[in-house]
Amino acid sequence: MILDCYQCSSCYFEDKEASTRIDPATISPPQPRMEFNDVFVVFICVELYDDRRELDELVQEFANLADLLGKRPIVLCPNVHLSIDRAPEDHAVRLIAELEKMLLEKDFQVHRLSFGYHKKYGIQCNGNVGSTIGRRFYGSEEKQFLRLLTRLGVCQPESLPKDMPDWAKPLTERRLKVLASRKEAYAVARQMLKDQLDATGNSELWTCMLFEGERKPIDDYLSTLYEIIEDYPDVRIHRAMNLSVAGFSNAARHLFRRYPEALESGRLCIYNSVVSDIEFLLTRSSVLLAFPHKPKKAGSHAGEISFGIYCKDADFAKNMIHWYKTFLVDARFGWIRTEAELDATINELEEEKFQDKGQ
Repeated sequence: MILDCYQCSSCYFEDKEASTRIDPATISPPQPRMEFNDVFVVFICVELYDDRRELDELVQEFANLADLLGKRPIVLCPNVHLSIDRAPEDHAVRLIAELEKMLLEKDFQVHRLSFGYHKKYGIQCNGNVGSTIGRRFYGSEEKQFLRLLTRLGVCQPESLPKDMPDWAKPLTERRLKVLASRKEAYAVARQMLKDQLDATGNSELWTCMLFEGERKPIDDYLSTLYEIIEDYPDVRIHRAMNLSVAGFSNAARHLFRRYPEALESGRLCIYNSVVSDIEFLLTRSSVLLAFPHKPKKAGSHAGEISFGIYCKDADFAKNMIHWYKTFLVDARFGWIRTEAELDATINELEEEKFQDKGQ
């Protein structure tokens, strides 16, 4: 749950039109223009899996803010745009109404604004300490893991923590390691590649754009990857790259010209990726996910990594391989086997981007 809070000397809100992108049954009756003085305006977004635990944390946070800034009326304004992991509308409406009830029971004065409207509003802040405050309430770690699985397409949005698949237990059993920087992500990636070289039997690597847009220390990663292609014929590499981005399409062309034999034999397989905000490296025993600083930004690449997630667990990796093939690889084009197929794919994607801009 996310709060974007403003200590306002004055403000007004006016419903303009109802949203056409949400469930009509959740849209509340329109409100007349409302004006307030000396209030605490709170834009609130309910996220997936938020429940009573987050509400209890919110009420305690409001009590803390009242001790710090003084108790004043609270204006609750729904704002679904604060998160890409927002909850279904009916769930959000119910929790916001419950929050209003809980605050009233704590003797707060509360004004809850309408849900489901594009609003015209204006706020005036004095610029003193506490004028602008942002808060996010994550709930339990288990729910956060479930939110991650939902965002990756592994679980459905209506799933509950108890519905998480058994293979996801490494997440809840703390076998998952959070990498706080690009440096850590590079170190893990290099070790994963080294483990593949030390493995016996036929090995496979699955990657998605990993570090393709980075400059340094890109050589540390790509030189090892090239070494595998050139010197380890028993290792098969699957690379999904966002071919709608010029940097990645050029990198794919480079691979076709540098390793024609590996591509022809199937030791190196190229695909178009259907995502642009995840850097990905996967073996049969471990997984590395690296997230850019600005999710969903077109052309995001490793140069923008802000954190990563690493897990070494064979069962978890096995199911993530299935996810890779199902959700990460663009099924329209499949395995791109020749440079002619690559050019055709790139041309089609470029045309789609051109058409989208024209609309």
